[in-house]
Amino acid sequence: MDELRLGPITVRFVHAGPDEPYALLEWVAPPRAPAPPVHVHHRTDEGFYVLDGTFAFQLDGETIDAPKGSHVLVRRGHPHTFWNAGADTARCLIVLSPAGFEEYFRELAESLGRAGPEGDAVALRVRLSATHDIEVVEPVVSDGG
Repeated sequence: MDELRLGPITVRFVHAGPDEPYALLEWVAPPRAPAPPVHVHHRTDEGFYVLDGTFAFQLDGETIDAPKGSHVLVRRGHPHTFWNAGADTARCLIVLSPAGFEEYFRELAESLGRAGPEGDAVALRVRLSATHDIEVVEPVVSDGG
């Protein structure tokens, strides 16, 4: 199983391939790990299933609490972000359909290691977003880390 680090977050590729109809990732976030900025996917649907801990989601401006066993579906075109909302490490499975978006995480992980201050990391995300199915629409939500 392929694994990479996005700062304190671990992403494991459970099922991925360029000719597959979906990709399946495991997202492991320690407490207070930063949330991704609020963003929209225009071609990709995302389903989240919480395995351990508690995540919170901001979806269409509303906050959703998602304890272990919860499923949250984010259809393409809807602004969203998510974060570990608990005091313990949280894990979820993420289904991305169609497959292909997971390459963003690979490029982000490779580039974050070379990024300098936080401003550089934000600029990096914006640059990568232009070549992947992601549009950053708001900065990181304050509850996310």
